[in-house]
Amino acid sequence: MKTARQLMTVAWLAFSGHAMADGLAIADFSIQPGETKTIAVELNNTGNEYIAFEFYMSLPEGVSIAKNESSKLMAELNSGRINGHKLKVRQMADGSYYFFCYSESNANITGTSGEILSVTVTATETAEPATGLTGILSGQVMSDTDREEWNFEDLTFHVDIGSREGYCPHGYLTGDVNMDRNITISDITEIVKIIRTGEGTEQVLCPKGCLLADVNSDGEITNTDVTMLVKMILDNP
Repeated sequence: MKTARQLMTVAWLAFSGHAMADGLAIADFSIQPGETKTIAVELNNTGNEYIAFEFYMSLPEGVSIAKNESSKLMAELNSGRINGHKLKVRQMADGSYYFFCYSESNANITGTSGEILSVTVTATETAEPATGLTGILSGQVMSDTDREEWNFEDLTFHVDIGSREGYCPHGYLTGDVNMDRNITISDITEIVKIIRTGEGTEQVLCPKGCLLADVNSDGEITNTDVTMLVKMILDNP
């Protein structure tokens, strides 16, 4: 016969197993500065049937949920897993995002695993390249068919911000030595002057110290950089 302590242990393990099996999750993802992409929020509900859920999403600095032309946050429920459910999303004062999915008829969410909603995220043009940045899903609460609430632990996911092609690691356009956001003959003239005189290198650094005149990233300012800039201008008239 099991003792009271053993029964309590079995009950705790059963609950722990349930908490680990069910819940929301986001896979790690990468994004480039200036890029907009869609990520999936998955719901695993093999342990129970749910009719509603809520949670908060926190994204690393430089990454946010994109807005459409109506300034509405871009998030959408997966039509294959809902039964007339609705989704509300709003940004909180601390920068996190609150999600609330519900059914006015208390209908069950369909299926037991997979994508429940998609979220469109965007990175700023000057987002700092970094790996292993942390995002958080917190305050996860599920409501089942008996209207019992289930709370789940916070989960983290990782975000990598890469260097945008043609830009320095800090988001400034390589070759745009006068930083007017365009590559023109003025930039070529400035680079040629530096090559001829060997002076003025400090004038072609981005605010973070990257050498914008070093177009091919070999650590030097040479005629090769000039040739590449000319090609860039001709290819993008």
